[in-house]
Order: sequence, then structure tokens, then C-alpha cells
Amino acid sequence: MGTREHTAPGARMRWWPWALIAGGVSLFVGGMLHPEQAPAASEAAGLAAWIGDPLWIPAHTFILLSSILLVLGLVGLLGHRPDLPESARRAGWLAVAGAALSAVENVPHLAATTESAAAAAGHATPLLHAHMTLALISFPLFGLSLGALALLSGGRLAYPLFGALAAVGGIAWAIAPWAVGPFAVESLAVLFIVGMLMALWFVAVGVRALLTRRSAVPPATATHAGA
Repeated sequence: MGTREHTAPGARMRWWPWALIAGGVSLFVGGMLHPEQAPAASEAAGLAAWIGDPLWIPAHTFILLSSILLVLGLVGLLGHRPDLPESARRAGWLAVAGAALSAVENVPHLAATTESAAAAAGHATPLLHAHMTLALISFPLFGLSLGALALLSGGRLAYPLFGALAAVGGIAWAIAPWAVGPFAVESLAVLFIVGMLMALWFVAVGVRALLTRRSAVPPATATHAGA
């Protein structure tokens, strides 16, 4: 007499929802910790105080961590959800590329705090410049593709409201570095905060995936074959 256990596909432990949740939380925490550039006697003094702020390192550590976690989470998501429309999958892979480029961009972003003294003296800040240049590509790539993924997936990954919020956040994220960089409209720095709406979508997708998996796992059953 033999015994065979049947396990539903959803019973397998999936790590990617946890990566999305942790990535979304890290993005939000890092964004909230990010120091603002306060008015100063000179542009050099203001820049030096900004990148030398004690919150610079923890804020950008969280943001760098979020980029890494979101790459892992999105890759896992796309691998476990073949039911997504092809257009959503293409947007998803572009979002992976955007998150990966964001991780690269966040390395000099984090390290730019070492250039505080150089900034105060009016010297070049190549790490900060590298970050600002890469951000002009990584932010639009990640924000727009993530917003597209959230909308094109419909209600398959999260409730449509979260998808709409992610799209708004993604558009804001895409515009923000161009607004405060080349166009120098400092009042639009608030768009970075609006971009945090994407974090809600990541958490919502991760939580829904975990809840769906748990509700889909039936008790193990055994089938007995006659001897």
C-alpha cells in the first residue's frame, strides 16, 4: 500500500511578497528621513549642509536597500504570475531595469555625503553629480514602468485604487528629478513625497499575495493506492 501527498501550487513558500513589502517600507522610511535642503548664506554652504546632514546616511541606506529588495521582489512576482497580460509583463521587466539602475544610482547618492567639505569649499562633487545625472534616467524609467505595471495588471495584483495611486506616484517620481534638476523648480521637490505612493502599492501587492497563498492552501490529503 502506498501513500502520495498532493500539495497545491500555492502551498510553496514564496519569498517575493516579503521582498516587495520590505522594499516598499524601506522606500517610504528612506523618503521620510531624507533631509531637505535648507536656505543658507550661499549655495555652496547650503549644499554642504544638505549632504552633510546626519540623516543623509540612514535615509539613503534605506533607499538603496529598497531598490535591491524591489529588484528581487519584482523578478519573483513576474516569475510566479504568468497570468499577467503581456503588456503588464513588459512594463514589469522595465520596472526591474529601473529598480536595478536606481540601485546603481543610489550608491554615489549615499556616498555623496563624503563630499560635504568639498562642497563647502566650492570644489567639484563628482559623486553627487553622478547621482543627479543617473537619476534623470532611473527615476522616469522606474516610475513610469511601475505605474504602467500597476494599471495594466488591473486588479490581479492589488485593488485598483492602489494601482491608481501607484500610477500617480510613478508619474510624480518620473518628473521630480527633472523639475528640481535641469529646470530648477525647487517648489516641485514635493513630487518626491508624492512618489512615495508607489510604496503603498508594493506593500499592498505583497500582503495580498501572502493572504491569497494562505487561503489557497488546502489541508494535505493522501491518496491510498491498493496493494
